[in-house]
Amino acid sequence: MRARRRVSRLIGCALLFAATACHKADPVDYVRSATRHLEQGRYPEAIIEFRNALQIDPRLGDVQLTLGDTYRLNNDPANALRQYVRAADLLPNNTDAQLKAGRFLLVAQQFEEARARADRVLDRDPKNIEAQILRGNALAGLKDFEGAIREYEDAIALDPSQHQAFVNLGTIQLLKGRRPEAEAAFKQAVAASPTSLTAQLALANFYWASRRAKEAEALLIAAHKADPNSVVVNRALGVFYMATGRTGAAEPYFKAAVAAPVDTAASLSTLAEYYIVTNRYGEARLVLGDLASRTDGYAMATVRLAGLDAAEGNTAGAELRLRELLAKNPQEITAHLLNAQLLLRDRQRDEALTSANAAMSLDPSSALAHDIAGDIYSQSDRPEDAIQEYEKALGLAQRPLGLAIQLARVHLMLGHIDKSLAYAGQALAIDPRNPEAQSLMVRSYLAQGHVGNAKALLADLQNRYPAAPTAFNLMALVHLAEKHPDEARASYLRALQLNPADLEALGGVIRIDVAAGHAKDATARLDSVVEETRPTIDLLMVAARGYAAAGALGKTETLLKRAIDLDSARLQGYAMLGQLYATQNRLDEAKKQFEDVVRRNPKSVSAHTMIAMLLEDQGHTSEAEQEYGRVLAIDARAAVAANNLAWIYASKNRRLDEALQLAHTAQEGLPDEAAVSDTVGWIYVQKNMAPLAIHPLEASVRKAPENPEFNFHLGMAYLQTGDANKARRSLMKALSLKPDFNDAAVARKSVSAMGSWSP
Repeated sequence: MRARRRVSRLIGCALLFAATACHKADPVDYVRSATRHLEQGRYPEAIIEFRNALQIDPRLGDVQLTLGDTYRLNNDPANALRQYVRAADLLPNNTDAQLKAGRFLLVAQQFEEARARADRVLDRDPKNIEAQILRGNALAGLKDFEGAIREYEDAIALDPSQHQAFVNLGTIQLLKGRRPEAEAAFKQAVAASPTSLTAQLALANFYWASRRAKEAEALLIAAHKADPNSVVVNRALGVFYMATGRTGAAEPYFKAAVAAPVDTAASLSTLAEYYIVTNRYGEARLVLGDLASRTDGYAMATVRLAGLDAAEGNTAGAELRLRELLAKNPQEITAHLLNAQLLLRDRQRDEALTSANAAMSLDPSSALAHDIAGDIYSQSDRPEDAIQEYEKALGLAQRPLGLAIQLARVHLMLGHIDKSLAYAGQALAIDPRNPEAQSLMVRSYLAQGHVGNAKALLADLQNRYPAAPTAFNLMALVHLAEKHPDEARASYLRALQLNPADLEALGGVIRIDVAAGHAKDATARLDSVVEETRPTIDLLMVAARGYAAAGALGKTETLLKRAIDLDSARLQGYAMLGQLYATQNRLDEAKKQFEDVVRRNPKSVSAHTMIAMLLEDQGHTSEAEQEYGRVLAIDARAAVAANNLAWIYASKNRRLDEALQLAHTAQEGLPDEAAVSDTVGWIYVQKNMAPLAIHPLEASVRKAPENPEFNFHLGMAYLQTGDANKARRSLMKALSLKPDFNDAAVARKSVSAMGSWSP
C-alpha cells in the first residue's frame, strides 16, 4: 500500500546514522527562496530553505547568521543560539555575528563563552559600546558586581583593617575575570590582617585556581604553622595534597583535623573518604563506626558504610543498611540516592525510580536525582523521558560533562543530529579532549554527511588511542560513508580482535556480510556467538537484527522473545518484535507488541507512530489519523507522524492548510527525505499553487528517480503551470516505471488530453 511504503522509507531514514550521497543543487537557489519566504513573514518555510542551502554548504556564514535571525523571529531561541554561534565561528571578524552570539549565550548563562565573543569584538574595536556592555554583563554573571565592588571599596576606605572587605573584593574581581585586580585585593587582605586564616586561605585558593600550586602550598603551610589545630586549615591542606596527587602527604592533616580540640563530623567523614579513595576499607570502616555513634554523623556514616558494602559486592547488606536508615529517617536524601543507584544496578528499575522520585520530592534541585532518573529511563528504552531528566540535571549540575555526553548520545540515537552535536560540543568545551565526546561528535558529523570533519576529529582519537576498538568502529563508519565496505569490514574485524565482545563491531560485520550476499557466513558467525556465550539482552538484540537482515526470521523471533523474557522492562524487544510481525503481515500481533510498549511508556513517539501505520495498513484511516494526532501531541516535531498525517489530509484533499504546516514540520526534521518533499509539493498542487510545488517535487524525483508516484506528481505540477512538454515527459516516465501504479489512470488521461507535443 502507498502509505506503508512511504512510511517504511521514512523509518529507515530516521534510523540511519550515515548519510547517503545525492545530487546537490545550488545553495543560491535555496537562499533566494528562503529570502522570499522571510520577506513575507513565512518563517517556517524560510527556515527549511535556509537549512537546505546549508546542507549543501555549511560554511556559508552569512546564511547561518540569517537563519539565526529567522529562528529568533520564529520564537525559537535554542536554535537561534546554535545558529548564531555557528555563524560567529565562521565569521570571526563580523561584529554583528559576534554580538548576537554573545547576547544569546548570555541569556543561556554561558558567561565565559559570551565574554569570549565580546573580547573578539573589542580586540578589533576597543571602543565598541555594545561589546563593552556584553563583556560587563558576562563578567558579572548577570549580577550587580559593580555595585558590590563600590561598596567594598567604600568600606576599605573607611577602615583599611577590614580584611574581610579585601577578601570579598578579591572574590568579586576573580569572578569578573580580573585576575591581576583579584590577586592585588587578596594580598591586601593578608597585609591588612596577617593572622587571618580567612584571608590566607582566600589567597591560597586564588593561587590554586590560577594553577600556581607552589605558591598555594607555601601559603597553606604558613597558615598551618600559625594555627596547627585549625580544622579548616588541616582539611584544606589534606584536600590540596589529594587534589595534586600526593595522597600520602594528605593523611597527617586529615588525622590532625579529627584530633583537633573541637572535632567535627565533617572531619571524620573526610578522613573516612581519604581511606576509601586509597582503598583502605578496613580503616575507613573503623572511622565510620565512630562517626555512626554520633548523633550528627549517624546518617552520613550509614550511607558511606552502605557504599562500602556495595563496593565489596555485598549489595544485599548495603540495601539492608539503607532500609534501616530510611525507616528511622525517611528524609535522608543521600540514602534515597544511593538506594536508587543500587537498585538500578540490579535492574530493579521501577523500585529505583521510586527512590529517585523520593529524592526529587525532598530536593527538586538535586542534579544527581534527575541524572539517576535519566539513567533509569535510558536503560528502559524510554529516550524521551531520559532526555527530560538529563536536561533538568544539566541545568542544576556544577560538573555537567557527563550529562552533556549522555544527552548527546540519546539525541544521536533518536536521530536529533543538531542537538547531539550541540551537547557533544558543550562537553568538549568543558573537556576539549574527552574521547567519549569526540566519538559522539564524529558520529554526528557522519550522520550529517560531513565526512571531512569526522575524519579530522577521528585522526586525533586514533593518535591518542591507537589500540581502542571504538576508534576502529568509527573508522569503519567513515569507510561506509565513503562507500568502501571492504575497508569497513576490516576495521570492524580489528575491533573484534581487540575486544571479542564488541557488539558494534559484530553488528557491523554482519550487516556488511549480508549486504555483500554472504548471509550464510553472517548467520554462522551469529550462531557461534549466541551458542558459545551466555548472551546479554544487548547481544540478543544485535543477533536478532542480524538474523532479520539475513532473512532468518524464525531465529529473529526466538531471540526477541528470549530478550523480553530476560528483561521484560526493556522496551526495545517489544518494538523489534512488532516490526518483525509487521513485515510478515501479522498486523494484529504487531499492533499488540507496540501497544505493550505504549502501556509501559505512554510517551513513546515511535510506538504510537507504528500503531498508526499499522492502522493505516489495515484500512482504519480515521483511527490512524487520531493516533498520529496523539504522536504530535507528545512531540509536535515528530517528522514521520507529521508527514504521514499530512499525506492522509492531502490524499483526501482536505485540511490542506494544516497539511502544509505538518509537511513543513516533517521537512525540517527530515530535510533529505524524498517522500517528505513529495508530500510538500503535492499539497501545493492540491492548493493550486503549482509554482511553489515544482522545487520540492523536482527534489523528490532527483532523490528517487525510479518512483512512479513522484514522477506523476511532478508531471501534474508542470501541467498546472502550463509546461506541457515537461508534464508529458514526467507522466510518461511514471507510466513506464509502473503501468499500474495508483494514479496511472489519471496519468494516461492527462497525457491523452494534452494531444501532440514536441520534446
